[in-house]
Amino acid sequence: MSAFTVEDVRRLAALARLELSHDEAAAFAQQLGDILAFATEVQAVDLTALTPASTVPGTTLPPASPSREDALEPSLNRTAVLGAASGADCGTGVFKVPRVING
Repeated sequence: MSAFTVEDVRRLAALARLELSHDEAAAFAQQLGDILAFATEVQAVDLTALTPASTVPGTTLPPASPSREDALEPSLNRTAVLGAASGADCGTGVFKVPRVING
C-alpha cells in the first residue's frame, strides 16, 4: 500500500491550488509513495564501513581559493549603465524588457 493516500494528495494539491481529477490524484499518490519507499531504501544502506573521502578517486581538486579581505569597491555608475542599455528608463532607473508571459 502507498504511504500517500488520495486524500493526502488532495490536501497537498489544495495547498498548491491545483485541481486534480480522481485518476490524477491516485496516480500521484502511487508515484509519491514509490519515491518515499525508494528514499527509505536508500537511507537504510549501511555506511558504517565507509570512511569519509575528501576527493573522488582518480580526480584532483584545485587548491582552495585564496582568502581575501572583504572590502568596499566602487560600483558601476547607474546613469552610464542605463544609458548604454536599450530600453532602459533613466527616469525610473529600471531596465525595460519584453513581456514573456501572456505577451
